Amino acid sequence: MEKVFVSGGSGYIALHCISKLINKGFFVKTSLRSMNRKDEVIKALSKVVDCTDKIEFCELDLTKDEGWDDSIKGCDYVLHVASPLMLGFPKNPDDIILPAVNGLKRCIASAVKNKVKRFVMTSSFAAIGSGSKTKTTFDDNDWTDLDNPDLNPYNISKTKAEMALWDYIQSLDEDQKIEVCTINPTVVIGPSLSHDVGGSNLAISKLLDGSMPFSAQFGIDLVDVQDVADMHIEAMLNKDAAGKRFLLSSKTIWYSDLAKFLRKNNFLKAPKYSAPNFLIRLFSLFDKEVRLVTDRLGIKYDLKPNNAINILKWKPRNIDNAIIETAGQLYDLRKVK
Repeated sequence: MEKVFVSGGSGYIALHCISKLINKGFFVKTSLRSMNRKDEVIKALSKVVDCTDKIEFCELDLTKDEGWDDSIKGCDYVLHVASPLMLGFPKNPDDIILPAVNGLKRCIASAVKNKVKRFVMTSSFAAIGSGSKTKTTFDDNDWTDLDNPDLNPYNISKTKAEMALWDYIQSLDEDQKIEVCTINPTVVIGPSLSHDVGGSNLAISKLLDGSMPFSAQFGIDLVDVQDVADMHIEAMLNKDAAGKRFLLSSKTIWYSDLAKFLRKNNFLKAPKYSAPNFLIRLFSLFDKEVRLVTDRLGIKYDLKPNNAINILKWKPRNIDNAIIETAGQLYDLRKVK
């Protein structure tokens, strides 16, 4: 039985990856920041898969060197999913940038040392096209411009962490190199296996929790968490995926249309009306989460996930189902009332 190391095992995307790996017959070793969350992870996974004798845990920290080499030893593949999560703006941008970059460096160095078959990093569209106001069409080959003064710390952290991966591999002698690739999803939505509904589901919860009396006119790019997990595993196994980046986006819609879609499906707390851009900018002064989208006001991207479609043979799920299921779970878990 082949063994896969998955970092950040309690996370929203990681749990879906782990459940699918076990279903496909892999043994999983996963890291947690605290072993106190082990039972929580097993409970979440047990909703969809029998994980008895098919998973083991280790305690690791993105900010510390200890344990990485031993944890990855004996593993055939690595999915590096762990990443610091940012809601709003940290007082010090390095609080999110440094753990993302240095955690990646620790994980890839240990993967190289242990000569794993392939290393798959969970990157983000944030590393492809964040903050652009002029360019609106993006594919797998594009990179976020780090000189853009409008980038928030999350955009910078994802971009620098992925750059660190490619730079590290490029710096190695040919006989040291291992195969790597990245998954670059847009806003990931869909039901969670745990009570942690994922930071990106905030896009839906903000429309339902009453904190926004109106929606906004900006494009939001969505992808189903099930697709994201599937593509991690396909990228891990597909011989042609090595050295590639995989942008994942199923659908781009106006945020105001997302609110209308929710209302149409009886989520009546979603705002009826969309506010003008100047009012959203004013509102963002008092809501740090709204501030994250001000660079997208009035802009709708055209995203082309060519590598996922052509190499991984991706056929995206209907994102409308994920929207409805996510909204329903937010109510079930009392994340919104």
